[in-house]
Amino acid sequence: MEAEKKRGASWPLYLIGVLFVVGVGGVIAWNIELPYLAFSAGPVSDAADSVVAEGVDVYPPDGELLMLTVVSQDVNVFEALVAGIDPTIDLVPKAALRRAGESDEAYRNRVLQQMEDSNFRSIFVALDYLGYEMVPTEVVINEFVEGVPAESVLELGDTIIAVNGVAVAQVDDIRQVTEGMSVGDILEMTVDRGGVEVEVDVELAEREDEPGVPMIGVVLGELTEPPFPLSIQAGDVGGPSAGMMHTLAIIDTLTEGELTKGHVIAGTGTIKVDGTVGNIGGIRQKVVGAEAAGATYILVPQGNYDTALTAERSTIEIVPIATINDAIEFLEKLEAA
Repeated sequence: MEAEKKRGASWPLYLIGVLFVVGVGGVIAWNIELPYLAFSAGPVSDAADSVVAEGVDVYPPDGELLMLTVVSQDVNVFEALVAGIDPTIDLVPKAALRRAGESDEAYRNRVLQQMEDSNFRSIFVALDYLGYEMVPTEVVINEFVEGVPAESVLELGDTIIAVNGVAVAQVDDIRQVTEGMSVGDILEMTVDRGGVEVEVDVELAEREDEPGVPMIGVVLGELTEPPFPLSIQAGDVGGPSAGMMHTLAIIDTLTEGELTKGHVIAGTGTIKVDGTVGNIGGIRQKVVGAEAAGATYILVPQGNYDTALTAERSTIEIVPIATINDAIEFLEKLEAA
């Protein structure tokens, strides 16, 4: 009887101990940051609102071309469990997005640069589709032929301003100046090097594959810009995944009529200068965001199509796209809303 009394009196202590252990474990679990990010649907905006064109007729569309985003956040154990049972959220390894040792600031700068590069490609592809030509503005040194004299006086990244007193805006300007010159002749070059003008003398080398034919011995790249003021002002959004939608938005804005036929069209995908649409991340969340924003169709990269079909959705139609021409052809076949 005495032993039973002692056991009965001790059970509250066991309970307190268990609760203490559970509480400590919960605190630890809450503060442990896992090597994953939770992806969820982010803000949605009309890509056409980002297109700013001057000196040319514009035709703001009545329909919408929605640009989609994804929100990512760090997760602890509890948040990971919640994400695991929510069909609209995916857990993605941080290593799939972040480079080893990359700081938050470095990552942010990288994705903003990706957006800037994407905007340039969107403008290039859209204007090419519409029959405009980009205007060459600068010539930059991208690479050297090993062992040429130019290597000792020029630097990678130099922007060539003038050659023998002739202003340079495109590669052909240099070809015209050097035409008729010989191996060993000297070119007087003015270059912009980090914001400072530098004048150098460059000895022409001989082509290995064409004896007696002179060359500077550099691989040149042309920087170009639109033939009229045209930009994409998407705000503080990073990454390249809006490339296709910005391209469509420019085409729609600069063309009479309605590319969307009055529909709310969502989409995502990178854009290459040849018009190819590339894969993106967070496709399932973007499908969710598109439907929540009222889109009836979402254009997705062909390589993301199968995954997009697994997204939580009701009625939105998912359309696979391989090139910008595919997207335009699909939109042109739509009936007016």
